[in-house]
Amino acid sequence: MLKGKKGIYVLLPLVVFIWGAIIFQVVDAFSDDDPEITDITTVSFAKIEAKEREKFEISNVERDPFLGTIYKPKKVVAKPTSIRKKQEVVWPSIQYKGYVATQNKSATIFLIEINGSEQLLKINDSFADVKLIKGSSTMVKLRYKGKSKQFQILN
Repeated sequence: MLKGKKGIYVLLPLVVFIWGAIIFQVVDAFSDDDPEITDITTVSFAKIEAKEREKFEISNVERDPFLGTIYKPKKVVAKPTSIRKKQEVVWPSIQYKGYVATQNKSATIFLIEINGSEQLLKINDSFADVKLIKGSSTMVKLRYKGKSKQFQILN
C-alpha cells in the first residue's frame, strides 16, 4: 500500500470528492426547484384493424401415422343421470331461551321460541314439525323435516 504522507495526499481528496457527491445528491433531492415542462405535445392513436382468423377443422384420425395401425376409438356409454337438487330446509325462527330441571334429569323442560310462540318442550316432544332431540343447559338439538340443528342459549 501507500507509505507515509503519499497515502494521505491521494486518499484525502478522493474521500472529500465522494462525500461531496453524496451531500450534493441529498441536498438536490430535498430542494424545491422542480423543472417545469414547457413543451406539451399531443399524441394521436391510429385504430388497429383486426385480421380475421383462418378457420380450420380437425379431421378424425383413422390410422396412427407412426405405427400404421388402425385407430379404434373407445365407445363411451352415456349413463342417464338424474339431476336432483337437494332442497334446502328453511328453518322457522327458533330461539333457545332456557330450561327448568328437577333432581332427576328426565323431567327437564326446555323453553323454546318457535316463530314467535314460546313453547315448553320435553325431550322427544314436537311443535310445528320441530322435534326436540337432545338438550343441555347451554344448547338444544332440534330436528325439522329430517335435518338436525343445534341452537345455543340466548344470554
